[in-house]
Amino acid sequence: MCIICFHFNLTSYSHNMNWKTLHLYLYTFCRYFMATVIISYAAAKLLETQFTSQPSVFDKPLSALSGFELTWYYFGYSKWYGNAIAVAQLISALLLFFRKTARIGVILFLTFIVNILLMDFAFDIQGAKGMATVLTLMAVFVLLSDYKAFYAFFIDSAPLFTDADRPNWFNKVSKIKFIYIPLAAIGIVTLLAVLKNKYLAKDELYGAWEHAITKERLYFEAAQHFQSKLPCSVKNATDGSYRVSADSLLFYPPKGNDDLGKDSLIYYSGKFSISGNELKIIQHNKTELFKRIR
Repeated sequence: MCIICFHFNLTSYSHNMNWKTLHLYLYTFCRYFMATVIISYAAAKLLETQFTSQPSVFDKPLSALSGFELTWYYFGYSKWYGNAIAVAQLISALLLFFRKTARIGVILFLTFIVNILLMDFAFDIQGAKGMATVLTLMAVFVLLSDYKAFYAFFIDSAPLFTDADRPNWFNKVSKIKFIYIPLAAIGIVTLLAVLKNKYLAKDELYGAWEHAITKERLYFEAAQHFQSKLPCSVKNATDGSYRVSADSLLFYPPKGNDDLGKDSLIYYSGKFSISGNELKIIQHNKTELFKRIR
């Protein structure tokens, strides 16, 4: 009987050791794999094989750019920003290589790999989604493998200032946060809603319109701002503000434009009407026809 019990305990012990050993191997592999791949990401940024747009991209309209082209152009706009990301990635890789620094390394790693994952799916970056998913899952595995240490540090450990360190009146006043937090949230949302309604409200003119003959484009934007662009030009032909009065449309120059005289000077005014995707502006018995393009 003793031999049978001993054999059972030995087998159970061996079984547990195998799982622990497997966990060790998998944990170590994930750390080294994550660190190695992220080093390649960092090197690509430093050597400018990432965030580099092709010449044709610069001649495309913004609306014609793919998610990949838009993302690459945006992040490549600032060289030092890309280099800063590369440095952070190199630091996280070095931290992941060593057991004692792996905890801070995986936290730093997660701060940008989750962002990369979301960006790859949000902007439909083909060919990058799979690796980003694998790296994120590996990082979560490494983090959860050491969850007890993280829980002890972030949750169980005492705050910087305990109740004993603070005056009694401070401890009593601190309960106000349960009132302050919802009030602050409601106040911020209300303020943003008011500002949105005042400065970002969209009227029936809002959008981009193209002249049926000259192809000049007229843009009605938020805060009653307008711009017009001539064909094959990136510069504004005119811009300023507009007002709607009954069935009349008034265009004003930008405030403080010395070349146009007083701020109240009107570019031009005319009657207007909108039918479906067509905008008609009538001035001095001449009708200008614009068609909505977006």
